[in-house]
Amino acid sequence: MRMKELRWLFLAVLAVALLLSFMAEPVTFGISQQWTNGTYRFAGGTHPVALAFALIIVVLYLLLMFAPPATLGNPFPGVFRRLVAFWLDFVLAMMVVAPFMGVLPTLTEWKRTGQFEWNFERTTHAPGDGWLTLAGLTICFAGLVFYYAFPLTRCRPSPGACIAGYQIVRDDGVSINARTALLRTLLGFLAACAAYLAPFVARDRKKGKFWLDMVFGTRALTLR
Repeated sequence: MRMKELRWLFLAVLAVALLLSFMAEPVTFGISQQWTNGTYRFAGGTHPVALAFALIIVVLYLLLMFAPPATLGNPFPGVFRRLVAFWLDFVLAMMVVAPFMGVLPTLTEWKRTGQFEWNFERTTHAPGDGWLTLAGLTICFAGLVFYYAFPLTRCRPSPGACIAGYQIVRDDGVSINARTALLRTLLGFLAACAAYLAPFVARDRKKGKFWLDMVFGTRALTLR
């Protein structure tokens, strides 16, 4: 399957998920632990529909990673579109991570109470809540890093980049190793989240670069 075809499938999944989110009641996917004005709240869970969407995205993601390499064109100058692609990727990644992360508290609460519920919320503290939250955050962070870094090592665009129509490559044409992909992903989080003006600093539109590319010797090229 060609990358352009996968692009439309990812968009279709996002559109259907957005439509269902407006129709369904809001629930917690994953784990949430809060103390507000002395009030404790612990919530968690998942849902079969969310798990089904997660599996569909995983399948599409793997198809993209092992699809035939795309033909690359001219440097991709649109830095704003790259920022949009980052957030599209973030939504898709969380649609995978959160439902699977929610399986852990769901099973733990089932074991504790003897009553199975896909989603739950309580205001009483239970042993292990802190460890569950820590495990959930660890799984979430590891999943996000892998989601963004793996396409770089495979010389493939991420789903969001595929939708936007570009791919990140090294200037010298060599494959990006795992260490560089990891470091670039972590610094990329900072560029996208810490300061919204960061992607627009030190731009070189003719070469398809901004400062993050200059640090790691990469650039963005259009997908044909």
